[in-house]
Amino acid sequence: MSKNLDIIEKAKSIFLDGLNSFQKENFETAERKFLEVLELVPDRLSAIQNLISLYIAINDKNKLKELLTKYNHLKHEKEIVYGVAYNFFFEKKYSDSIKLCNELIKEKNFQLSAFDLLASNFKKKKLFLDALKIYKLKLKQKKDYLTYYNIGCLFRELGRIYKAIYYFNKSKNYKDNYIPNLWNLSLCQLRLGQFKQGFSLYEYRWSKKRQSPLIKKFIDLKTPKNLDEIKNKNVLISDEQGLGDTIQFSRFVIDLLKYTKKITFVINSKLVKLLSNLHKDINILDYENINLDKYDYHLSLCSLPKILELKKIDEINFYPIEIRNENNFKFETKNKLNIGISWSGNPNYSFDEYRSIPFKNFNSILRFKDINFYKLSQNNKSSEYLDYKSLPNLTDLGDKSIYEISKIIRQLDLVISSDTSIIHLAGILNVKSILLLNFNSDWRWFNDTKKTIWYPSVNIIKQKKFDSWENVFVELETTLKELIHKKKGQ
Repeated sequence: MSKNLDIIEKAKSIFLDGLNSFQKENFETAERKFLEVLELVPDRLSAIQNLISLYIAINDKNKLKELLTKYNHLKHEKEIVYGVAYNFFFEKKYSDSIKLCNELIKEKNFQLSAFDLLASNFKKKKLFLDALKIYKLKLKQKKDYLTYYNIGCLFRELGRIYKAIYYFNKSKNYKDNYIPNLWNLSLCQLRLGQFKQGFSLYEYRWSKKRQSPLIKKFIDLKTPKNLDEIKNKNVLISDEQGLGDTIQFSRFVIDLLKYTKKITFVINSKLVKLLSNLHKDINILDYENINLDKYDYHLSLCSLPKILELKKIDEINFYPIEIRNENNFKFETKNKLNIGISWSGNPNYSFDEYRSIPFKNFNSILRFKDINFYKLSQNNKSSEYLDYKSLPNLTDLGDKSIYEISKIIRQLDLVISSDTSIIHLAGILNVKSILLLNFNSDWRWFNDTKKTIWYPSVNIIKQKKFDSWENVFVELETTLKELIHKKKGQ
């Protein structure tokens, strides 16, 4: 009997240590402690519940599923039901998750958590008003940083930036060091061109307390605190995020030449041949050819605006890339317009469902017999099969390298793209292009609706309503008809 009491007391002590670590967001320690409790006291629901909450907090879908499988014999317990509801959410079974949430709301101990999950399900089903009602109902019961943060995220997803900032700041008032909130606040501030605060908070992209943090490279090299430190020093700059980000932010590497001429820019091998034309004083390498002993400092590409102390949008410079004129791609006919298109990007981007365009929207312009279309991007939504043989005026060039696509783009009459790396490629090559932009666009496009400071050759056609491409393709059709008319008049 005494031995059992000792085990229970030990488990209780470990459990409290786990709770303390969880509250401090020391997730690895908390997980270890809760698992220790379950070794001492199998099926301890409080430990299982906290493990479920932990895996939800760190977005570890696999561990959550494994835990639920292991404790399936407790499936009728509310703690497990809550975990199953979240597992349905992760598996995109939103209706099943909603059904369980409605059961859990009746349980006092699970009501607030069930509210959060229910609202998240409504957001995924694009029932934003229903989600907002749930959050407001929760605020009546308890005002906390997380609910204000979730409302801020809802408005950011809708492209309502000022509203989003209001709620992110409300969240900050309740908990000023909640990293996901500060990260999302930075994206809103940058969207409005509030660079000083925005780029400062943008550094939280590295934080392990944020879902899907970026991994910082070359951490053994010093990071300069200011521009004076790098004068005439050997500086290594590494790329980050996607190919489009590398192309877009490469201009800031050129800006850094004012302070040192000893710059090496290490990038994805796919871009080496293209960006070797960036500037004669910038050494371009891929990651296989880097010698870290040569460098005094390291900077991540998207941190350059911060160290350059960029203050306003009109301080962004444009430097076009010139590549050799190699017209070795033969177009089918010369008496037609040759137009490149790209409609989908990386599906792992959080807002990809809004920026990528369902291909069916292009059906009307593909009817134009005076245009040859060329698919420039590699990515397609996996659920969207296209039989290119059935589309006689659409040629698939998705198997070409970035550099090969660059040479082709320079020969095209026009490039049409959603917010993908292709629009950045066309923009930096200074080729006439049209960006088809979603209403809740990425911060990098600011609030632009017609032109962008990033690329003078790019025109924008932006959604007038959230998640509706109708006005975009009406305007695009008009533009294409004008180009056809102009071509025939030559």
